[in-house]
Amino acid sequence: MSDDDLVPVRLQAYEDEADLDIGDNGTVQNHDELVNSGQTYTEVRALTRASAVRHDLMVVEPGDSLWDDRLADLDVGDAWRAEELRGDD
Repeated sequence: MSDDDLVPVRLQAYEDEADLDIGDNGTVQNHDELVNSGQTYTEVRALTRASAVRHDLMVVEPGDSLWDDRLADLDVGDAWRAEELRGDD
């Protein structure tokens, strides 16, 4: 595997309507408040292996609870909500 290979990574994402308070350094200042109010969700997104390692992100591997066969053939920009992968809709 090369650093340019795409891998599925687990991310915490914000709902479109979430009221983000972005600080001067670019971080979300009210993250805990948004989590507690249900304005976040778990997402699996395709990133390069190098990006996943650089940002210390969790790569979703076969056997993980979020694994789905759709993750085996990734394209740039692919993203799934965890509930889509688990069939929790």
